[in-house]
Amino acid sequence: MRRAIRQPLWGAAVTLLISVCAGEPAAAQDDRLSVLGARATEGAAAGYVEDKICANCHAGQYASYQSVGMARSFRRAGNAEHIEDFGREFFHEASERYYQILERDGSLIFRRFQRDKDGGTINEIEIPIAWVMGSGNRARSYLYQTDWGELFLLPLGWYSETASWGMSPGFEAADHPGINRAIQRACMFCHNAYPEVAEGSDAHYEMQLFPDDLPEGTGCQRCHGPGASHINTVLSGGEIAAVREAIVNPAHLPNAQRDSVCFQCHMLPSASVVGSRRFGRGEYSFRPGEELSDYLLHVDVVEQGVDEADRFEINHHGYRLYQSRCFRESQGELACISCHDPHTKPESGKFRASVGRVCSGCHENASELHAPDVELENGACVNCHMPNRRTRDVINVTMTDHRIATGPFDLDALVRPMEKEHLAITQIDILPLGETPGGIEAETYRMIAALRAGRSVQAAQERLEQVLEGTNYADSTPNIELATAQFNAGQFEAAEKTARQTVENGDALHAAYKILGVSLMGQNLRTESVAMLRKSLEIQPDPEVHFNLAAAYLRYDQPELAEEQLDAAIALRPYMAVAWKYKALILGARGERQAARDAMVRSLQLEPRDLSVYNDLITLLREMGDSREADRYIELGTRVSQTLTPQ
Repeated sequence: MRRAIRQPLWGAAVTLLISVCAGEPAAAQDDRLSVLGARATEGAAAGYVEDKICANCHAGQYASYQSVGMARSFRRAGNAEHIEDFGREFFHEASERYYQILERDGSLIFRRFQRDKDGGTINEIEIPIAWVMGSGNRARSYLYQTDWGELFLLPLGWYSETASWGMSPGFEAADHPGINRAIQRACMFCHNAYPEVAEGSDAHYEMQLFPDDLPEGTGCQRCHGPGASHINTVLSGGEIAAVREAIVNPAHLPNAQRDSVCFQCHMLPSASVVGSRRFGRGEYSFRPGEELSDYLLHVDVVEQGVDEADRFEINHHGYRLYQSRCFRESQGELACISCHDPHTKPESGKFRASVGRVCSGCHENASELHAPDVELENGACVNCHMPNRRTRDVINVTMTDHRIATGPFDLDALVRPMEKEHLAITQIDILPLGETPGGIEAETYRMIAALRAGRSVQAAQERLEQVLEGTNYADSTPNIELATAQFNAGQFEAAEKTARQTVENGDALHAAYKILGVSLMGQNLRTESVAMLRKSLEIQPDPEVHFNLAAAYLRYDQPELAEEQLDAAIALRPYMAVAWKYKALILGARGERQAARDAMVRSLQLEPRDLSVYNDLITLLREMGDSREADRYIELGTRVSQTLTPQ
């Protein structure tokens, strides 16, 4: 079978650079990377350099890669190419809110508001956008970042196929998460290059924090591995063989490792139930040359009422290829890079024709299998056997289906608009990709995936309790997941017991003390609860721990201490509506009515569905003699209550 695999280009550029560097004085060679104005990263993702350094030797590939979607997957808002219709209002009927993204003085601003019965704006908030996620080939999302380092996904997205604004995936319903949907490292893993963060800070149970100077785009080294050693070998005058050995060329890897380079991001069997990293593996610890199953255990699911052939999602490139008979029967010969040159943006017509030539490498008798009037040139293989279809998780987008199938297909039906569905998951299994565990270990990973996804929570929790009863993992992840599930179920004594086991094992984890503290609070064990929450804060600041401490102090009539903790929570997470709500209660009780009013208004700007804040604000406005403003909130609060009441 023929494979269109491009090999690295070596030659004059490398020779020239080596000769130039060989003339450098010894002092300059002590820090060879500084010759290029570069440095190697340290910490959880060590040995990486800025991708632009690669252009010194690989100018052509670097330049062409900049137009590929992966290179444009993440950008600082001011650096992203503007393809959107900024300023256009979008109304989300389900939540009765208006959305805009504005371009103002070179910056992007997210704006959300509602209208009163007279058309005036109310509950209006503006948030500076820090980052743009997505190349824009299909869609884009927008993120804000707090000074502390948390990232949050905003509800409004841009859809390029229709050149229109719409709700981002997961924000379709009236009760969507608003501006409080936190971005996880697991999300960023596939949307960007690795950041430079402290070693160990990328464990799953550590705080989801990101530095201000994030990389911009999925760069060269996510596929080729950390580049510092490679560049140092070049700059020291190393032989070409040594230079090549110091970097990964995925095309030269064994089949499983080669596929793992692509599958690290393009293999996601289910967006709603995501597999877990292997216990003990940091989220930035995968390196090209590894097998993906040594780092991550994907899970596959069965959705109620959906045939396997019809379960198609936006990130199903690798998963659908994996399901294909062509892929399986090629015994490793067919790979992503058989058709895709990752360094070059494909031109649709030419690309489809080149894919057809790859197909003919095996299917030389294709003409005999088709009717005489079927056109087999100009990409016909892809058009019929890998059709475009609408994705079930991002319903505003269509993608090429990489499950190579015989058809025939109703091509119009495959791209027809659809409604977003939330279907029951009837089965969760470890995807049989690479070396996967069995028995108790497999059960542990399966149950954790279910708990994180909020699927079959009670059954998953009970099964995980049984599994962990006789199993002692060196990593704390399973215990923390179980304790969290027990606390969420209101089983405070069980959660306390599980969290104590983690603490008593000597793991000084802020997450373990946090769960222990709130579990004790749930049992009204005030003194020890406060001590455990404070212990958590000694290890790691956390706005949620500050808020829980405030709740404890309020419960025991210590408003001054509660206010200190609320202020600390707001300092870390300024858009935390519930913290503003409780701060308003403290201010009101002290007689600071204007400050209480401001805090309530702020709380509703951040979370416009909180009926208790409407009630408190309306009462306060009437006491202050502002009946007109009270009437505005009465009318809006009534409408909000109707969206929250089941019909």
